[in-house]
Amino acid sequence: MDTPLCGKVDRKLFYMLTFVIGASMLFPEYIAPLFVFALYIYFIIHFKKTVRNAKLGDIGKAVFAYLIYQLVSCLWSKSRNASFWIAMLALGCFLTYILVANVVNTKDKLKYAIGAVSVSAGIIGLIATLEIITFNIAHHTGTHLVIPNPLFFDINDWVFKEFMPLEIINKPYRSRASATFDNPLILATYLVIATPFCAFASVYFKKSKSRKICRACLVFAIAGIFCTFSRGAYIAVGMSIIIMLISNKRIFRKLFPFVLILAIAIPIGLTLRHHSSTEDFLASNSHRIEIWRYSFDMFIHHPLFGLGSGTDNIHTLLRDTYGIDRSHTHNLFLQILVEGGIVGAIIAGYIIYVISKRIYGLYAHKENRYRPFAVMYTASMIGFIVISMFEYTLQSAKEMMMFMILLGMIEATGRMETDSLQLASDEVFTYTEITEQDLEEDEEEKKVKHDKKVIK
Repeated sequence: MDTPLCGKVDRKLFYMLTFVIGASMLFPEYIAPLFVFALYIYFIIHFKKTVRNAKLGDIGKAVFAYLIYQLVSCLWSKSRNASFWIAMLALGCFLTYILVANVVNTKDKLKYAIGAVSVSAGIIGLIATLEIITFNIAHHTGTHLVIPNPLFFDINDWVFKEFMPLEIINKPYRSRASATFDNPLILATYLVIATPFCAFASVYFKKSKSRKICRACLVFAIAGIFCTFSRGAYIAVGMSIIIMLISNKRIFRKLFPFVLILAIAIPIGLTLRHHSSTEDFLASNSHRIEIWRYSFDMFIHHPLFGLGSGTDNIHTLLRDTYGIDRSHTHNLFLQILVEGGIVGAIIAGYIIYVISKRIYGLYAHKENRYRPFAVMYTASMIGFIVISMFEYTLQSAKEMMMFMILLGMIEATGRMETDSLQLASDEVFTYTEITEQDLEEDEEEKKVKHDKKVIK
């Protein structure tokens, strides 16, 4: 976003990947993965022509192992058809990780990719904000100009009934925004992951114009989270920004106004949701605790291998055995435990370990050149983990795609830090490592570094 791309061999491939990273999130859930599948075919052909192979890396190998286990779990699942399609969808979304990890191989591409995520999050947050604004205007004035919520509700209604192999719930949301996603909780998950990218770009991009655009995107992303009225998302994004602040007080103090916005907006959001639908607010808390208790009971009865992938098995038991018509556990880690049992939980634990190790490598790199990226990824992962305590955050295609984008970016940056990149022929001679001059610095930081050099 800040600098022109170097190297022409991979330029077309990277531009298409940028579209997938950013613009595909503006499309419906059943369209976005198609861009990934199409690009992956082109990617494989292009890499073979340039005598390169797609590398998984440690993160990719761990995630791939879990996804294969999900596919194998179809053998003991009581809803084999649903489990198979869910496992195949997850494997398809995993291609997003492979694309990002292998194509984002220079500092210019890394900045453009961060910018693409930021702009996409800003646009989607703006759509969510307009949905709630038009709803409230219509509610108080009687006008009929309301932005559909979800944005593709009418199209979804037709596609889900005619073409989907699984039953998918499609309903309009009135007082909670969902933008281009199927429901407010999926939107909240996406924005929680993406918001630290906006925050990073708004203070670290070199060009003033780029920083201003990303600050606007940060405002819209936070507004979008506010409009989902998701309590878990409020806590998650608050934690993310606090982590960025305490990790680098000087540069990230520019984000302090956004902390004030959150401090004001979160109580207002909770109050509005509580008063607009008190029964629903209280029932949501009560049902969630019951769901967690019953889900743990499912795990106790199927401890080793779990029920099998997908939400269908869990939904059936919650509805028929426990009398609660909910589709999943409302907790990602509990969902993994119920679906995959102890074996699935061990693999998932290993994934967390590998991701943490990769981020720590960035943080501990000499001269702190990769530390800002480590902070951004940490904030995004912590936000994801926090919201995952209250929601099943990998239930839709675009949620999985966004999570794979995050993992792919971590892996790509890690390869830059360990000098294990695969470069195109014309990039070999132009490639330069990330330096302190590639990122905007606070004036006080510049002065401190200048003084140290003078002393030396």
